[in-house]
Amino acid sequence: MVGRGEILERMTTVSAPDGPLEALWQGGGVGVTHRRPVLLCPPHPRLGGSMDSAVLAELVWQLARRRHPTLRFNYAGVSASQGSLALPWLPSADAVDLGPLVDDARAALRQLQESTGAREVAIVGVSVGAIVAARLLLEDDAVAAAALVAPPVRGVLGPGDALDAAALAATGAPLVVVIGEDDRSVAAADVRAVCAGLSVVAIPGADHGFVRGLSAAAAAVVTTLSAVDDDDDL
Repeated sequence: MVGRGEILERMTTVSAPDGPLEALWQGGGVGVTHRRPVLLCPPHPRLGGSMDSAVLAELVWQLARRRHPTLRFNYAGVSASQGSLALPWLPSADAVDLGPLVDDARAALRQLQESTGAREVAIVGVSVGAIVAARLLLEDDAVAAAALVAPPVRGVLGPGDALDAAALAATGAPLVVVIGEDDRSVAAADVRAVCAGLSVVAIPGADHGFVRGLSAAAAAVVTTLSAVDDDDDL
């Protein structure tokens, strides 16, 4: 029995190139009209995260209250997901291939579409997951809105890891970048510079993991995603 104000997530798996990925799914509520489903791309352990991060947990809670089904997952080699870790230790002096992480996220996206019957989904990425989410927004027509939380820029992932703000803006999709003003892993000033021309929301006092400002960060994401009139897309 799910009590008032509680959110029920169920364990599931995603079929991915290197084997099943562990995941958590919630359906956006029973007996209600759902909004667009949301795929959550987690931080990577190389930058201190997984699908169990506090940021993703808060996002699931707030999105579910706004009737968004959600799916969060762990990349290959993380926790119970099969396969091997795809990232080297960070920061990296060499360019890092995020292709395997993008492939994992795309597999989860397809499963979310199949589970909900949705033609379009929204995507949220946290830390390294933000770069993955940005790639999918540019490459996959099924992604209709996005939020990038604490995206690593300026050499963390090696040469050429910066987001292409112009290309992201050109998609015309609703998009928000959320950063912590006190993030010591990803400087807020660097994110503002790289993401010039995009909507950037800075959370006062927040660090990379949003130990402070967690609710405000998630609210900024949910406000952007829920503003999209999506009922006809399901």
